[in-house]
Amino acid sequence: MKVTFFVVLAFFLSFIGYPLFFLFWKSAGVSLDLFPIVWANIAVRESFANSFALACYVTLAATIIGLPLAAVTSFFRIPKSRLWRKLFLLPLVAPPFVAAIAMRQILARFGPFNLALLHLHIVKEPINFLGSGLAGIFILQTLHLYPIIWLNVSASLENLDYSAVEASTNLGASMFHTFRHIILPLVVPGYFAGAFLVFVWSLTDLGTPLVFDYPHLIPVVVFQSLTDIHTNPNGYILVLFITLFALMFFFIVRSIVGTRSFVNVARYHTEQEKHPLPPKIAPVVCIFMTILLAVSLLPHIAVILNSFAREWFFTIFPTKWGIQYYRAVFSHALAGKSLLNSLLYSSAAACFATVIGLATGFVLARSTLKWKNALETMVIVPMAVPGIVFAFAYLLAFSGTFLDPKVFPVFLLVTAYALRRLPFSVRAILANFQQMEISCEETAINLGAGKWRIFLDIILPRLKNGMFAGLILSFAFSMMEVSASLILVSRERYFPAAKGIYQLAGRVTDGPYVASALGVLGMIVCFAALFSVSRFLERRESSFFL
Repeated sequence: MKVTFFVVLAFFLSFIGYPLFFLFWKSAGVSLDLFPIVWANIAVRESFANSFALACYVTLAATIIGLPLAAVTSFFRIPKSRLWRKLFLLPLVAPPFVAAIAMRQILARFGPFNLALLHLHIVKEPINFLGSGLAGIFILQTLHLYPIIWLNVSASLENLDYSAVEASTNLGASMFHTFRHIILPLVVPGYFAGAFLVFVWSLTDLGTPLVFDYPHLIPVVVFQSLTDIHTNPNGYILVLFITLFALMFFFIVRSIVGTRSFVNVARYHTEQEKHPLPPKIAPVVCIFMTILLAVSLLPHIAVILNSFAREWFFTIFPTKWGIQYYRAVFSHALAGKSLLNSLLYSSAAACFATVIGLATGFVLARSTLKWKNALETMVIVPMAVPGIVFAFAYLLAFSGTFLDPKVFPVFLLVTAYALRRLPFSVRAILANFQQMEISCEETAINLGAGKWRIFLDIILPRLKNGMFAGLILSFAFSMMEVSASLILVSRERYFPAAKGIYQLAGRVTDGPYVASALGVLGMIVCFAALFSVSRFLERRESSFFL
C-alpha cells in the first residue's frame, strides 16, 4: 500500500506539482516589476474585461436555461424521460470550436439563417448576428455548457430528501415558498459546482475565439504569445492572471459552500414521487424542451450540413450534396493523420487515467496512511486549474528537457489528457470501492489468500463497471480536447484532431468543409463512447461533474 501511495504521489508531484510550481515561480520572477506595465496596456485590459464579461454572461445564460430544465425533469414525470436525458447530453459531445466553423457561415449576414428570415419577410435587412465575433462565441459556449448546470442541479435534486418538502407542504407553504426556502438552498453545492465549471470553461476557451478570429480575449492573447515565450514575459503574466482568477473563484465557491450546512436532517431518506405534468402545462413544457433541444443541436446540424455540402452559396440549404469531404478526411494527409492520432492519444490517455485512477482509488478507499488526502487534492487540481494554464505550464516546464513537447509532444499530451480526465476515473472507481464490503477481503486474508489473489479475484471483478465507465468517459472527453492539443503540439505529424481541425479551418479552399467532416467523425466517436457507457450511468451521469 505504501509503495502504491508513494509511486502515485511521485507521479502527481512530477506532472502536476512541478509544472505549476515552475509556472508560478517563473511568472513571479518576471511579473513583479512588469505587472503595472502590462496592465497599463489598453489591449490587455480590454481582453481581460471581455473574457470576464463573456464568462459571466455565459454562466448567467446557462443558469437561466439549466435551472428550469433541471426542475422540470426532476419534479415531473415526463414521457421518455431517459431518452430526453440522453438527448440533452448531446451538446457536450463536441466542443464549441468545431461548431464555430459551420455557424460562422450559417449566421453570416447573407448566410442561410438570414436568407430564411428575408424569404419569410420577418426582416427587411440581414441581421449581423455575429457582430465582431463575440456574439457568436457567447451563443456557442452557452449552447455547449448549459447541460453542465442542468446535470449538477439534477444530481443535487435526486439526492435531496423530500421529507422536508412534504413537511413544508403539510404546514401549508406554497410551492414557491418551499422551493425558495428549502429546495434551492439544499441544491446550492450542485449549482456552484456546475457554475464554476461553466465560468472557468468560458473564461479559458481557446478554440472558439480562434475560429471566429476574435483576438480580444485573454486565452487568444496567451496563445499568440507562445511564439516568443522565452523572450516576451507577457504570456507569463497573463497566465498568472487567469490562474489566480480561477483559483480565487474556486476558493470563493468552496468557502460559500463550506460555511453552510446542506445536509438533510431527516433520519430516513425519502425519494420524490414524480408528479404527472398538469394538462395545461404539459404542452408548454414539451414545446419548450423541443425548441431548446433543437436550438442546442443547431451547431451540430450546421457542422453536418457543412460536411455534406458540395455547393452552398446564397441559398438556405446546400444545392448539391456529396461525401467527397469525408473521402478527403481519409485521403488528406493532415486530416486522416490527425484523426488517427487522436484515437491513439485518447485511448492511451483513457488507459493511463484508469490505471492511475485505480491506484488512487485503492489508496483512498483502503489505506489508513496519514497523507492519503494529498492524492485527493492532486486529483482535483487539474479540474480547478484551466486547461490553457495546464498546457502552458507543461510547455514552459519541460522545454529543453528530454520531454520537450516541441521535439516529441506525445507523452506530455497523453499525460495532460489523462490528468485532465482523471477525476472521471477516480470518482467512478472510488464509488465502487465504497459499495464493497471490506469483510470479503478480510475473509480472504483469514483463509490465506495473498494480496494479488485478493485483488484479482475479489476487488477487480467488482470494480469493472466503474473502471469501464471512467475509461470510456476519459476517452470521449479526450478526443476533442482543445487547449493541450493547440498549445503542446507544433509539428504536423503529431497533430491531434483538434489541431487538425483548427489548421484546416484556416485554409481558403476546401479546408472548412474537410474540417467539418473531421469534426463530425470526432463527434460520432464521442457519441458512440458516451452511448456505450450510458447503461452504467443511467440517472447518475451528473455525478461525474460534481
